[in-house]
Amino acid sequence: MDRFSWPEKSDTNQQKHGIDFEEAQALWNDPNRLEIPAKVVDEPRFLVIGMIDGTHWSAVMTYRGNKIRLISVRRSRKEEVAIYEDV
Repeated sequence: MDRFSWPEKSDTNQQKHGIDFEEAQALWNDPNRLEIPAKVVDEPRFLVIGMIDGTHWSAVMTYRGNKIRLISVRRSRKEEVAIYEDV
């Protein structure tokens, strides 16, 4: 069973941010990745900051049962890179 799931917007994410959700799974291969709780009202969400092939990426995700549900992925912002590098 796959440990990831995502809505049908992986292609849109690829067009907008240059990475699809299948590629983004590689963030979980980064032993230094960070998972930060996000401030949301409806369901617990997390910002994951990590590196793929030397590039910093940030993903918004939630847990649905035993799966990691990817919501969006983009290049990390300067402040997110700073947080990642300072840990």
